[in-house]
Amino acid sequence: MKLTSEQVNDIAIESRLLLTEQELDGATRYINNFLDILDSFKELDLTDVEPFSFAEALECPLREDKVCAFPDTEAILHESEHVDGSYFKVPRIMEE
Repeated sequence: MKLTSEQVNDIAIESRLLLTEQELDGATRYINNFLDILDSFKELDLTDVEPFSFAEALECPLREDKVCAFPDTEAILHESEHVDGSYFKVPRIMEE
C-alpha cells in the first residue's frame, strides 16, 4: 500500500503540521518505505507460531493504585496565574 503526497499532506494537516514541498516529499518516501517493510512481513510463514499475549501476566510489575489526598492544594491553586476559582485555565488548541 502506497500513500500519495496528497494523503500524507492531509495527515500532516490533521496533525497540525505544516510541511514544505521538500519535507512532504521526504515524509512521503519515508512512510512508503516503512509500509513496504510492513508488507514484507506478509511473506512470513507463521503457521507454527503461537500468538504473543501478555494480558495474563503472572506478576504485575506496576504499583497498586492508591487514592490519596494531594497536599496543600490551596497553595498550588493560588500560586498559578492560570487559575480561575478552583479550575486551571487551559488554552484552546482546536479550531472551531
